[in-house]
This record gives sequence, C-alpha cells and structure tokens, in this order.
Amino acid sequence: MTIRRTVPVLLAVFSLAIAGCSTASTQADDVVTSTQSTTLSTVAPQDYLYPTDLAGPYSVVWSAAESVELHSRPAELARAYLESCQLSVFGRQHVYPGAVAAAPEPSVENQVGCLYATKRPEATSPAYYGTMYARITELIVSDTTISARGCYTSIGRAEVETDEPDNTSASALEFSFTADLPEGSIDPRRHVNRTAQPGSGTRAPQFDVFYPWKFRAVRWGTAQPTEASPNERECARWAAPLVDQVPAFSGQNPFAPDGHPNELTPKLFGEKGFPTLPQTPAWPAP
Repeated sequence: MTIRRTVPVLLAVFSLAIAGCSTASTQADDVVTSTQSTTLSTVAPQDYLYPTDLAGPYSVVWSAAESVELHSRPAELARAYLESCQLSVFGRQHVYPGAVAAAPEPSVENQVGCLYATKRPEATSPAYYGTMYARITELIVSDTTISARGCYTSIGRAEVETDEPDNTSASALEFSFTADLPEGSIDPRRHVNRTAQPGSGTRAPQFDVFYPWKFRAVRWGTAQPTEASPNERECARWAAPLVDQVPAFSGQNPFAPDGHPNELTPKLFGEKGFPTLPQTPAWPAP
C-alpha cells in the first residue's frame, strides 16, 4: 500500500477506481523545479481558513474500526492526512497547517505523495458540496512511528457548479501512510484534549496538526498487493451500505451479480440528494 499523487483528489494506492479521482502518478522530477523546499508554510496556523471557494463546502464524516479511537493522536494525524491531501492540488497555501513541513521531499527515486503541495496550483478541480465518508481501518503505533490504513468514498458529494455527482458507484479508495517522530522530538499534541465540544469546532484545524511528524516517501516500483474482486475488497464492502445514506442513491443495489459496482442513477439533486452533514469529528480550537 503506497502513497502517490492523483488529480483531482490526491491519495494513496487505490483499491478501486473512483470517478474523477484517479489519474496516473506524476514523476517527481516534473515538480522538483517548481519548489525547492517543503519546510515553510505560507499561512500562520491560527490564520488558516478552509478554502471553501476552491474546494467547496463539503464535509467529511469519519468512522473507525472498533480497535481505533477516532480522537486519538494517531487517528488525528490520519484524518488530517486524508483531508489535507484533497487540497494539495490547489497549492501550498491551501493545505492544512503543517502539511508542507511534514510531507516528504520529492525526488527522482520517490513518488510524489499526496500530502506534498507545490507553491502554485498544479491542476483544476471542481468545488463540491455534500459529504465525503472516510474510515480508519487500522493503526499500528509505537512511540516513534505511526502507520495508518483506511478507506474513503465521494459517493455523497456533488459539484457545486453542475450538481452532477462526484461518483456514481459504490466504489471506495484506500489510503495508507507511515509517519515518523524525529529523534529527540516531543509531540505537543500527545496529551491534549482533541475533542471539540458539542456545537463548537471548525471544518479544518487552525493549528499545526502534523508537527513534528514526518511522513515517509514511497519509492517508485513498490510492489502492489493483488486485489480481490470489486465487491470483496475491504473498502468496497464498507462503502456499499453508504448508498442508502445518500438520498440521491438510496434503495439502489450497489453491486451487479458479477460483483462489479452498479452504475447508480441520482433521483434527487442539490442538498436534498447530497446533504452536507456536519464535519465529524469537527476540529477543536487550538
């Protein structure tokens, strides 16, 4: 399970292709000349605002496996990773605070991870409303290393400009990463309260959510696992019941008899079909 860049939604190795979210990876040397350092952010954490005008007002609703505490520090890093990866295409000033410093440097040997953002926007992407669903399926944690694996689907989102669904099948993508705590570093968020009080919280963090963790690069040519049939993949099994949670698609069968995703037909549009649910969990005050 490896990390690579995709446009317009940037994420890890995929267990299923999702409409509008997967393109070929970009060779690292294509972007090295556009920015030489990932150590400096362009926005102070307390001044960061989620780029609703570019990305749209969609929310992310998280769940987790029974063994995963969704408000733990490792889970917080996983949530920030996935959410910030969706913004990398818009350029460095729009990713979450701390993402620039935490992302691995691009190189000829390594894939360009989704957390990495160039100084200028590298592509265009529609703005979305509605809800993206995500799940943390596994966390492997030591004092100095965090490895995470999870799934996400954009079946609950639609384009702001056209009202067209972002995805018309019960497909889902897998994300994974490994992050390291540099020697001698102390994580200032290790023992803080990471739960927003009811009725409070924001769409995105206004603090350096990644510091001091560093995310590992993934080398080109890393072997990929053999995939099962579509309806047997872990992320697809998780995403299938979500069809009934999206009013636009509820009541439709997510899979055909051969196990491949059905093409879903939206029966409602706008917020009635793709409601924007509250961000869950919301990000607490610094």
